[in-house]
Amino acid sequence: MIEQILDALRNVDDPDLKKDVVTLGMIQDLTVTGKQVRFRLVLTTPACPLKDAIKNACITAIRMMVDPELEVEVIFDAQVTHQQRDNRQVLGEVRNIIAVGSGKGGVGKSTVAVNLAIGLAQTGAKVGLLDADIYGPSLPTMLGLRGQQPIVEQAGDRIRITPMERYGIKVMSIGLLVDERQALVWRGPMIS
Repeated sequence: MIEQILDALRNVDDPDLKKDVVTLGMIQDLTVTGKQVRFRLVLTTPACPLKDAIKNACITAIRMMVDPELEVEVIFDAQVTHQQRDNRQVLGEVRNIIAVGSGKGGVGKSTVAVNLAIGLAQTGAKVGLLDADIYGPSLPTMLGLRGQQPIVEQAGDRIRITPMERYGIKVMSIGLLVDERQALVWRGPMIS
């Protein structure tokens, strides 16, 4: 029955990649137990906007071409590719980094970053948001964290700062570490 199911799934195309999900290697760990079918649907991003449509097409194909009484369980997974050329680990368990930047102030960088982070968190992604703007950090204000400070712990010669959390995202900003009424004078090497 596994081959019949795979043949049925060959009729389901990824709308973006224009190839079937079996050829693309998106179907993994396919098992059949009685009338229960279970497999992982491996996407290229956890935030795939078409994941429910692909899932429904898979279920429909299996029920129409194999057996209408099968119970189909689809587990989403994501295999994100990256463009790093060497094999060194940059940030350990961090899979993706999205940088939002501009050479001009006041164009909405923080607004885009906050909305993007919250949107990704709502799709199930684990998200951390770092406000690297040392001149005018606005994340504390935008996320309702003004006046709050993260927990700072020292263990031996190491200092650990636990990020704040809001709307399902971990947040860190220089605006959480300094008093907004104090001038922050950093030059040259400190800024770098």
